[in-house]
Amino acid sequence: MNRNLLLLAAALCGLSLSGLAVQHDQAPAPAPRARAVGPVKTFTGEISDGQCARNGGHAQVMKRASINTAANCTKGCARRHGYVLYNAASQKTYRLDDQGRPAEFAAKKV
Repeated sequence: MNRNLLLLAAALCGLSLSGLAVQHDQAPAPAPRARAVGPVKTFTGEISDGQCARNGGHAQVMKRASINTAANCTKGCARRHGYVLYNAASQKTYRLDDQGRPAEFAAKKV
């Protein structure tokens, strides 16, 4: 009787451990995707930095710091003031979430 009881306990223990292993091997459920709310908006302007966008252009900083191109001005100032999208027509500035990728488009119209 003790032997049967031992076999039954071992079988139950093995089943419960195999159930844990199966649960552990399963991949986690993917996170739900965010849904777009409202219509998609398109923005145009120049990739600039926060300081020069507030000044309305690069001329003042380029003269003061002896910088030769607007792209170099943007890259230098963006280290401290961050990259923005500046629309000169509306004089609106939009701070960009991604602060790495805009460097390749510095001072370009997008």
